[in-house]
Amino acid sequence: MIKTKELKLYIEDTGEFRKKINKEFKEIGSGKAKKLKEDSISFQSLDHLRKFLTPKRLELLKVIRHKKPKSLYELSKLVDRTPENVSTDIKFLEQLGFVEVTKVKEIRKKSVPEVTYDKMTLEIAV
Repeated sequence: MIKTKELKLYIEDTGEFRKKINKEFKEIGSGKAKKLKEDSISFQSLDHLRKFLTPKRLELLKVIRHKKPKSLYELSKLVDRTPENVSTDIKFLEQLGFVEVTKVKEIRKKSVPEVTYDKMTLEIAV
């Protein structure tokens, strides 16, 4: 059975996020845990999430996950966008933790994007 890897998205107060992450770091420091409990990204509000995960960026994530492009140039062709715009969005998604980019040197340097999870779930505290 193939295990699904999940990225959790949270809408939560910055203070709550800090408490949670500090607790996990303390557990790692004391040897009670070896790594963070989950792969997650936290946003302050639903509006912030919407600003970061635009339809075009979501399309990039899906295409990377399913088509596995070998370069940002190939990705730009798959989504019919300019390489410059795709590169800007990928750098942004990489900074947020949605995408991993590996530099590969073949004939020339290439940046190979990768999505390492199968699904994203959103949790909103009420």
